[in-house]
Amino acid sequence: MQELRSNFDPDEYQHAKKQLKKAVLECYRGLEVLSNYRTLNLIGFRKALKKFEKVTNIPAQQAYTREKIEPSAFASGKSVDAMVREMEELFAARFARGDKKRAMARLRGGFHHKSHHFSTFRTGLTLGLAVPALVGGIYQSFQQDTRRAIPSWDGLLFVYAIFFIPTLFSLLVGINLLVWSRSRINYIFIFELDLRTRLDHRVYFEAPAFLLSLLCYAFWLSFSRIGSSNVAPTTWPLLWLALTALVLLDPLPILFRPSRWWLVKNVIKLLTSGMHRVEFTDFWMGHGMDQTWRRCTNGPKWGISFVLASLPLLFRLVQSVKRWVDSRLITHLINGGKYGSGILMYLFYFMWREHGGGRGSHFVVWCIFATNYSLYAASWDFLMDWSVLRPHATYPLLRSELLYTNCIPLYYVAIITNILIRFIWVLYIPQRGPDFVLRTFIAGMLEMLRRWQWNFFRLENEHLGNVDQYRVTREVPLPYSFDDPSHDSDGDDDDEDKRSRVSISSVSWRRAQKPHGRGSGVIRENIDLN
Repeated sequence: MQELRSNFDPDEYQHAKKQLKKAVLECYRGLEVLSNYRTLNLIGFRKALKKFEKVTNIPAQQAYTREKIEPSAFASGKSVDAMVREMEELFAARFARGDKKRAMARLRGGFHHKSHHFSTFRTGLTLGLAVPALVGGIYQSFQQDTRRAIPSWDGLLFVYAIFFIPTLFSLLVGINLLVWSRSRINYIFIFELDLRTRLDHRVYFEAPAFLLSLLCYAFWLSFSRIGSSNVAPTTWPLLWLALTALVLLDPLPILFRPSRWWLVKNVIKLLTSGMHRVEFTDFWMGHGMDQTWRRCTNGPKWGISFVLASLPLLFRLVQSVKRWVDSRLITHLINGGKYGSGILMYLFYFMWREHGGGRGSHFVVWCIFATNYSLYAASWDFLMDWSVLRPHATYPLLRSELLYTNCIPLYYVAIITNILIRFIWVLYIPQRGPDFVLRTFIAGMLEMLRRWQWNFFRLENEHLGNVDQYRVTREVPLPYSFDDPSHDSDGDDDDEDKRSRVSISSVSWRRAQKPHGRGSGVIRENIDLN
């Protein structure tokens, strides 16, 4: 081991240690699930036999349990319990400096159920206080004296609209969490949330409700011109933006710091797309930014507006290419083609606007590419993201397995509204009618609502996929592999030397990882990881 340490720098060693720690945690979590599954089977047999005795009046439970169930392998938990104890001892020795209590707190640190009445009260209070401010701000913005006093009132309204859409979307995500929780969709595993620090949906509502309330009051203060002689109306949205950034980046262990840092970390990963492995959370957030950002881009320079509108699509395109590089699955390139067609659609849209918005050749080309992108994206939504439109499903045009069984008609409503909003670009075609800024706001709101609706069925489909593949633990790549990948141990003691021999890249342990393949190997007890 000393020779190994001399060949690798401390950073690589610490990175490998963290990977092994994650692998042990996932292995322990898998053993817990296996133990729970064994217990569930025993309970199922007991309840079934109890029901049988009640219906037939034949006392068969004790005899059947003694003759059929107890001799079965799953009836005894000795093997699983032994592996659990082994993992606990290993984790305590290698990652907790021998502190068994601290190791157990980390391994078994699950989510503790508690009441959230005060969280619900605070959320309702902040939203209730936001309503009069929002109504008052809207009323003041329509007054002629207010518009004369604020020459750039229309631009200020648009700024507030840009802030309002993502803030409202973050609040609506709380409803997503509520529905997923009640439908038993394991979004905690899908988003790789930490069970010890993840927020209950009732607690989650507090943060976006608070920010939305502050935004409404900033909106009211701007157009009511309070302190107009000393404070410009444009100061209030800047103060709100600064406060939001302060809340998100606050390093103090208050205001749900683990959840805030989870968001910041994933935003940074999104901005550095292509430099790391793409997980579900990455493209989920990329899709959300794609829908809420691009509808709020407007400016006098069409080139700048095009770049800003295309950035989220470009991030998603890079993610798709990265996933194809890692997995070599052609479906990721097909998905990337969707975002490429979206970039072309925006290119011709801004070119059409730059040339006056008439009915010439630029308009025809834009309509062709916009139609292509809308059909492309809607088809991907239905066939891949939602897995609906199956020809032989129990419910026509849906799929065989559904989780929201109490609201089947909403599936059809979602299909119709999804494709209609995908064609929202037709709102920009009429030369008469509402102002362009108002059209942009309407399109942004509808696109945000479509994205919120998309969340329900995308997570449902992802959860069903995990269930079909019996996936309950994350796949953590290990920093080592066997010299001979085809070697399959037969369990002989005299072959211990071969089974324990590992091969590590001489350049970097990180380069030895296979993003979509499971590393194999054993954790040797003579390796000190402290």
